[in-house]
Amino acid sequence: MQSRGPALGPLPGAVNTQVGQARNAANAPTADGQENTPVALPSAKPASKKRKSTEPHVPATATVDFTSGDLKDALMDENCDHVRRRINGLFDSGAMSKTAFAREIGVSAKSLNEFLGQDGPFSGAGCYGAAWQYFKKREGAGVELSVKKQKINPVSQGAPKAAATIGPKAAAAAAAAAFDVSGIVLPGEEYDDVPVFDTCTEIRRKINAHLKKPGATQAQLCRDMSAQLYDNCPPKGLQSSQLATFRKGKGVRSGAKSAVFYAAYVFFEKLRIKEGKPKSKHRLSMEEEWGEDGMDRSIDDRTS
Repeated sequence: MQSRGPALGPLPGAVNTQVGQARNAANAPTADGQENTPVALPSAKPASKKRKSTEPHVPATATVDFTSGDLKDALMDENCDHVRRRINGLFDSGAMSKTAFAREIGVSAKSLNEFLGQDGPFSGAGCYGAAWQYFKKREGAGVELSVKKQKINPVSQGAPKAAATIGPKAAAAAAAAAFDVSGIVLPGEEYDDVPVFDTCTEIRRKINAHLKKPGATQAQLCRDMSAQLYDNCPPKGLQSSQLATFRKGKGVRSGAKSAVFYAAYVFFEKLRIKEGKPKSKHRLSMEEEWGEDGMDRSIDDRTS
C-alpha cells in the first residue's frame, strides 16, 4: 500500500470544523489504494492587522447648546457692527457655512444676508440678538475659533526653505483668526473712551508693521478698527482713505483726533493682550508721563 500524503497543517485563522473534515476526506486514499486529487477549498480569511482607533470621534464643527444658560437679562456689550464682524470672522475661518450658521441661530438665510449687508452700530436688529447670544454662549462653552488645516504643496514640502503654499482665501481665513480680538473688552470701550498710551507716530509704526504680516490687508484692518468703535463709528465704518490720510501724518500728535488713531490703538492693545506680549518700554514711559487718563486726544497738530 502506498503511503498517505503528508498530513495537512492547521489553516491560518479560525477554521470551520466541517471545512477541515471535507479537506481530509478529499485527500484520503480510495478503495483501490490510489490517492484522490486534492480538492482546493476556500481558506479562512486571515484576521485583519488593522488596529481600531480608541480615540473618541470629535465633530469638525462644535455647535452651541442654546437650551442651556439664560442671557435675557445679560448686558449686550457689542453693537451690530461688532456682531457682523464676528460672524464674518466665523465664515472666514471655515468653521461654519452661512447656511449652517443661519440654521444654528434660528433665522432664515435671507434674514442673515440682509443683516450682514447693513452698516452702522444700530442697524440690523433682526438677527442681532440671536447672533450675539450665539457668540456669548460659544465663549461660555469654551469653543474657540479654529481654521481648517490647509494641504501642503508636496513640491514645496521637499524644499528646505520653501513655505507651504496656500491660496488667498486660506491666507485671509488664517489672518481673520489670528487678528480676531472680539473676545477681549477694555475698560471704557463701550463709551469710546479707552485711555490711549501711544503717540500717533507709534501707531503709524504699528500699522506699517501690521500690514507686512501674512494675510493682512488695509481693508481687513479698517474692518478690525471699525469693530473697536461704538458711538463714534462712521455709518459705513472706517475707510481706506481715512487710513491713508492718517498714515501720511507727521508728528506725535498729528492725527490725534482721528478715529483711526483711537481705533487702531484699541485694536493693537487687544492684539498685544491676545498674543500675551508684555508692555513695551515706550508704553510704560507713556503711562508714567500721562497718568491713568492717557494721552489728551483733543490736541491735534493738524488742527491746533
